[in-house]
Amino acid sequence: MLVWDSSEEGLCCKCYAKCKRYGIGANPPCRSSFLAVAAKWGPGVRQKGYNA
Repeated sequence: MLVWDSSEEGLCCKCYAKCKRYGIGANPPCRSSFLAVAAKWGPGVRQKGYNA
């Protein structure tokens, strides 16, 4: 079940899976892709809110 409506839906910037976006054109990585980004950049990387 998605926790956002269609006006907040975007695509992951890495794998293009559906996820919540924050503002126009602000497509973050999905949860799966975020793990790879966090591993690369370290513990200072944060994920805002819930991205399914």
